[in-house]
Amino acid sequence: MIGRALLEPFLLSLAKKSNPIILTQCNQIHAQLIITQYISQTHLANTLLSFYSKSSNFHYAHKLFDKMPNRNVVTWTTLISSHLKYGSVSKAFEMFNHMRVSDERPNENTFAVLLRACTNRELWSVGLQIHGLLVRCGLEREKFAGSSLVYMYLKGGDDLRDALRVFYGLLERDVVAWNVMISGFAQNGDFRMVQRLFSEMWEEQGLKPDRITFASLLKCCSVLNEVMQIHGIVYKFGAEVDVVVESAMVDLYAKCRDVSSCRKIFDSMEKKDNFVWSSMISGYTMNNRGEEAVNFFKDMCRQRVKLDQHVLSSTLKACVEIEDLNTGVQVHGLMIKNGHQNDCFVASVLLNLYASFGELGDVEKLFSRIDDKDIVAWNSMILAQARPGQGCGRCMQLFQELRRTTFLQIQGATLVAVLKSCEKDSDLPAGRQIHSLIVKSSLCRHTLVGNALVHMYSECKQIDDAFKAFVDIVRKDDSSWSSIIGTCKQNRMESKALELCKEMLDEGINFTSYSLPLCISACSQLLTISEGKQLHVFAIKSGYSCDVYIGSSIIDMYAKCGNIEESEKVFDEQLKPNEVTFNAIISGYAHHGKAQQAIEVLSKLEKNGVAPNHVTFLALMSACSHAGYVEETSHLFTLMLDKYKIKPKSEHYSCLVDAYGRAGRLEEAYQIVQKDGSESAWRTLLSACRNHSNRKIGEKSAMKMIELNPSDHAPYILLSNIYIEEGNWEEALNCRKKMAKIRVKKDPGNSWLI
Repeated sequence: MIGRALLEPFLLSLAKKSNPIILTQCNQIHAQLIITQYISQTHLANTLLSFYSKSSNFHYAHKLFDKMPNRNVVTWTTLISSHLKYGSVSKAFEMFNHMRVSDERPNENTFAVLLRACTNRELWSVGLQIHGLLVRCGLEREKFAGSSLVYMYLKGGDDLRDALRVFYGLLERDVVAWNVMISGFAQNGDFRMVQRLFSEMWEEQGLKPDRITFASLLKCCSVLNEVMQIHGIVYKFGAEVDVVVESAMVDLYAKCRDVSSCRKIFDSMEKKDNFVWSSMISGYTMNNRGEEAVNFFKDMCRQRVKLDQHVLSSTLKACVEIEDLNTGVQVHGLMIKNGHQNDCFVASVLLNLYASFGELGDVEKLFSRIDDKDIVAWNSMILAQARPGQGCGRCMQLFQELRRTTFLQIQGATLVAVLKSCEKDSDLPAGRQIHSLIVKSSLCRHTLVGNALVHMYSECKQIDDAFKAFVDIVRKDDSSWSSIIGTCKQNRMESKALELCKEMLDEGINFTSYSLPLCISACSQLLTISEGKQLHVFAIKSGYSCDVYIGSSIIDMYAKCGNIEESEKVFDEQLKPNEVTFNAIISGYAHHGKAQQAIEVLSKLEKNGVAPNHVTFLALMSACSHAGYVEETSHLFTLMLDKYKIKPKSEHYSCLVDAYGRAGRLEEAYQIVQKDGSESAWRTLLSACRNHSNRKIGEKSAMKMIELNPSDHAPYILLSNIYIEEGNWEEALNCRKKMAKIRVKKDPGNSWLI
């Protein structure tokens, strides 16, 4: 038989474990306590009660509680605390009421556990009543109860000043109490108040901050300067050796885009946990350094660090960025090996990877294997199917399945994903259905959803509806304005686009790297150089002048407005020109008929290590074609094919045909156009035949154009003009009669000047 001296430590050792075998042993001991009448010893009964409660065996706990001859405050608090821990809130407060009825006075610990449950807004009124009881009991200024009261006001209150009043009223404020206050204000992002509290804590009270203090300080940092300040304080107190604090600093430096500081801290760490490895990989990924992220992941695997879902997710995002499907497939294998293959968090990113490579079959298989699909997984699947040119059919099917087969709440992100797939006139009915659902769910005023609606109506050529959706957005951000300005520009409404630019500035929304090029491009189309110059000045003042896309739009604007010299100046000011910048200046030279200068830019492009693309060669060939450089145009076409392995498009063939056509070499042009056979190439050849009065090839070209597009009036008009120039009025009249017979009409001329 176990003696009384051994019972208490033995029960305490059992309380650290909880499995059926240990429970059986404890039941046996409970029986012995009853037989030996040691159950009357309150501290032994409390220890047994603590075991039952912590292992959520409330049936045995309440049996013991009911049979206890002597109960004290510890007895009641133990049972109340356990009920709260396991979510039985109503039962906990019921026990508290019984405790008060039985004249057992609650202590600090009792109030502390109850107050922490009252952070829920539904129990806020109860929390205020408990605060009143604390005052009546004279415990509101005591350390434990007071700290819990502070916590309740911080978490559930509407005014943080209430928490401050309670905090400063405490008789004793230890590190725990200060940490509660600092953490509360940190979660609200009040960096100044956090600094003030921290300063009072160690300068006025002389308390040394611990790891929790520093974790709270770092939690509220949002800009690099704040992180650096806290970093200095961490080193001052010697907390840099703490893995939790160092991991938090690595994570924050990464979010502030200071990857070099991340790496320095990481390399100096003696112990590295999963979180810090994940933070480094995530830091490289979010700063567009995918190659380094993947290499870092490989180092992590070599170190045999356990892979979690955060590491796998960040690495997969890096694979998407650098378009590395092979590594992504290997990471998928490691997901399966480490038991994360059905994890929604990682699988959602993996869906995006396979979708970006067009592997829609793998996307479907992966999605079907996820056990408990959350809304993020569904959103990722819908986005994966919203590929250009695919239409909205599959996305709508998935959306309907989501609504029919699950109880998941439809989010704005879900509706945005579906709207993204509506990009053609035929998708408009589906887009309107989603719009109707958005209105019913009161999401139409939501910024992201509103932006998606504007984009959808713009893609479906419903300009009036796009404007209505734009007006409905309550808080218009830069994306909202950029979307509607882009809509105007795409639909040849440049004047309206510039008008909206001014409205946007009046609303206090500044230009971004997306909206500014749109407005500059509108100036290019309207040839309004004065407004273009103003936007150029804004780009310089705002530090956007070195942005390659803005710089390219400025180059294009000056060229189209007739000032190629300014285009050259802007081009020379670009620090790191890419293919877009080079294409802009080449197109500018082509616009001004300066073919030789355009060809010279090609050599500069190659010296800078920039690879030309199909747009580069189209601009070069256009410049040479208009200048009458037939051989140079042909050479560029061959260079594009043989050296750069760029597959020519219809526009390139049309340009080559144009060069030969302008030179009157129509037989050679005819041989070229037979290789391509596009409508634009045949049209170019037919125009050349008209200019050079070549009836034979002209008739062949016209017949081919009519075959490709019977409703086009151009072949009839051009062929008729060839006959007229020959003096063959009868054939010309026949062409006109054919047009009338099949009801093809020439579009009337118009001018934007009138």
